[in-house]
Amino acid sequence: MKVTAIALFAGLTLAGGVQAADGKAVFDQTCLACHGAAGAGVPGVFPPLTNSDFFKKAKPQELARIVTHGLTGEVKVNGQSYNNIMPPQTTLSDEEIAAALNYVSTEFNKGKAVVTPDVVRKARATP
Repeated sequence: MKVTAIALFAGLTLAGGVQAADGKAVFDQTCLACHGAAGAGVPGVFPPLTNSDFFKKAKPQELARIVTHGLTGEVKVNGQSYNNIMPPQTTLSDEEIAAALNYVSTEFNKGKAVVTPDVVRKARATP
């Protein structure tokens, strides 16, 4: 019975059928180096993803575009300016990017899992 309950729990999914555990794994492998394990970032260098006014205000398409195309130039997060380069994450699949963004939304911002692989696919295709 315990094994069945664990198997059922492990199979829970977010929007688009992406597993929650996948998002954490992608975040840990790709985003953690700059944004930190808790998403706090590095003041003045890499913006926080935790309790981020920027993340909370952005539409799913905008977030997907940042990850797929990168970001350069000044950005304000929680009242602090950041002017660094985030390279495009070209090696990640649409599913992995959706999972990572949903992980950041739910775990760091008390949000919902609203990014689907289709949203990422469309953002990737938009120049």
